[in-house]
Amino acid sequence: MSLKTNSKRAIENVRAYILDNFNPEYAENPDVNAEDFNAVAAAVYADFFRVIKNDYRYIRHNMSMQDLFADWASGLPGILDTCYYYNRSALKDVQNILEQSDAEAALFSETDAESLLSALIYREIVKAVAA
Repeated sequence: MSLKTNSKRAIENVRAYILDNFNPEYAENPDVNAEDFNAVAAAVYADFFRVIKNDYRYIRHNMSMQDLFADWASGLPGILDTCYYYNRSALKDVQNILEQSDAEAALFSETDAESLLSALIYREIVKAVAA
């Protein structure tokens, strides 16, 4: 049986996933502690916000920040490995994070998994930055 996305273990798995896929070379401060989740989350959020702060879609079309984050992630930012949009299976990544069986993972499409994974990453980054 898979984990719920808001379970403590799933949250720990998402945070570990973010840490594993973080690239400090692209951070404003390349000396950021890559083992400190709050520091990593702040660096990723700063890069995301730097890119989208003047995004007309947010300003004129009322796109949510979460949707903008998914759009930013699909553009393959250097600071965070989001290749699950292109050359890695988001289904496998979600399956690992939520500890799903193959049968449970098969219920989702790759697009569903991409959206869910981006939403989970965004949720944890925003929670850390807001704390």
